[in-house]
Amino acid sequence: MRFTHTLSDGLNILIELKRSAKKNIILRPLSTNSIRLNIPPYVNSKQLQSWLRQNEAILRKTLSRAPTATVSAEQMPEHILYRGAYHKLNIHNLPDIYHAPPNILLPDIPWPQQKTQLRHYLTERAAEILLPRLHYHAENLSLTPAAMALSNAKTFWGVCRSRTGIRLNWRLIGAPDFVIDYICIHELCHLPHPNHSKQFWAMVNHHTPHTHNAKQWLKQYGSELFLLDNTNNQAV
Repeated sequence: MRFTHTLSDGLNILIELKRSAKKNIILRPLSTNSIRLNIPPYVNSKQLQSWLRQNEAILRKTLSRAPTATVSAEQMPEHILYRGAYHKLNIHNLPDIYHAPPNILLPDIPWPQQKTQLRHYLTERAAEILLPRLHYHAENLSLTPAAMALSNAKTFWGVCRSRTGIRLNWRLIGAPDFVIDYICIHELCHLPHPNHSKQFWAMVNHHTPHTHNAKQWLKQYGSELFLLDNTNNQAV
C-alpha cells in the first residue's frame, strides 16, 4: 500500500506501507521523498496517522539518510523550473549565466561546472526574491522573526524557530509566487502558533487563499525543484 503524507511545512512524502509480525515500527528510506514503513498488524489507520504526526522528526531524519540518485556527469537536463515556469537550458559563448526567458544560457563548460554555477546563480536569485518577499509578509502581519535566511535543507521548504528565526529553502526560487507566499505565511504564523493547531491554520488561511493550490503544486512539482541535486557533485 502506498499513500502520501504531508509534513508540517507542506512537504509531501510517499509512504510505502507494509505489515509485519514485528512489534516495532521500522522505517527505511527509499529516496529523498519516500519511506518504507513496516508496522505491526494491530496498528490501525487512525493510530498510524497519529504516529506519523507525532514523529515528524523521525521521518525527516529517515529521509535525510536516503541515498542520492546519480546521473551521468555529462547529462544536462533540458529545462528547469524558475519562478513557476519551465526554462530551457542552452549554451552560449560567454563566461557567465544569462537569463533570457524562457531560456537560461550557460557557459560552454562541462556540465558539473555548469551545474555548480547554476546553483550559485539560483541561490543568489533566491536571496534577492524570497527574502524580500518574506520581509514583506512579516511587515503585513506585524510579526518579527529573530532572523530571515535561506536554507539548503533536503526535507523541508521552510522552518521557523523562536531563537534562530525563519529559513526558506532556496529551491523555492523555482516555484510560482503564490507558493512562495504560502510558505512565507505558513512559517510566519508559527511565531504566534508554534504548533499546527486549529488557530494556526485559521491564521494561515486568513492571510492566503492559496493554501490548497500551493500544497497541490508542491505535491506535483516539488521533486523537480531538487533536479540540480541529482548528481555526485558537492552541494553549494
